[in-house]
Amino acid sequence: MIEQDDLLLLSHLRTHAVGNDEMRARSCDALAEDPGRAAGRVLGWALQRTLEHLRRHGRRGWRMDQGVVPSPQETRLLSMIRAIADRREDEARQAALWLVPEREVQTLLDRAAPLLGFYAPAIPERRRAAATA
Repeated sequence: MIEQDDLLLLSHLRTHAVGNDEMRARSCDALAEDPGRAAGRVLGWALQRTLEHLRRHGRRGWRMDQGVVPSPQETRLLSMIRAIADRREDEARQAALWLVPEREVQTLLDRAAPLLGFYAPAIPERRRAAATA
């Protein structure tokens, strides 16, 4: 089931993936307002680094959808991030392995870990996970 936080992350992810410089700048400005300037910069940076890694090493190519329903790749990425947030390491690794070759799994997990910021404020367990990521 897709949640509001998933949609927010997808919106920013898609903007960073296919948007022009002006659209990416607006995304970064929005992130600077919420969750804040420093955290927003980290989220923008993490979005770019995660996308670059997926483009370079993705097993199935990176496909974005335009509608509310996420693509299979987006679904796996969201599952991976939720699993990281909930400290389900095996599930996070399995989702990452679906996206990239085994040798690239840890790098993808590391690059995506700051994206927990899209979820952390709503759930105390995820807030603690984000603080230690």
